Amino acid sequence: MTENDALREEIYRLAAVAETDAETTSNLKSLAVQLWANFDEFTVEDLEGLLRDEWRNRGLPFNDNAEI
Repeated sequence: MTENDALREEIYRLAAVAETDAETTSNLKSLAVQLWANFDEFTVEDLEGLLRDEWRNRGLPFNDNAEI
């Protein structure tokens, strides 16, 4: 499994948790920073974009204007 595959799996898992738990935080910048700590070949902006796309695909609300 490549780092890219592992990243996509983790983003999918985070989105699935958010989808089932209405109380789950959906602060994408915070999630991107947390993911960046584990997947450092990507920029925070790359990770934020991947998260935003996964949230949109699931129809979930997100806040991409929050401070990091």
